[in-house]
Amino acid sequence: MADKEVYDDAVEERVINEEYKIWKKNTPFLYDLVMTHALEWPSLTVQWLPDVNRIWWFWISEWKD
Repeated sequence: MADKEVYDDAVEERVINEEYKIWKKNTPFLYDLVMTHALEWPSLTVQWLPDVNRIWWFWISEWKD
């Protein structure tokens, strides 16, 4: 029984590695920028928001993408 579990874990790890290789090969087509190195905590995620132009004399905001 233990041999089967070890074999299943090895197969699962191999499948994950193959899927990762496929993903990494196709990332230039999916994303503008991909950084594949680990970041230090707390920089786990980054979000870029659209620019905001404020027209102060009307107190109106205009969003740009």
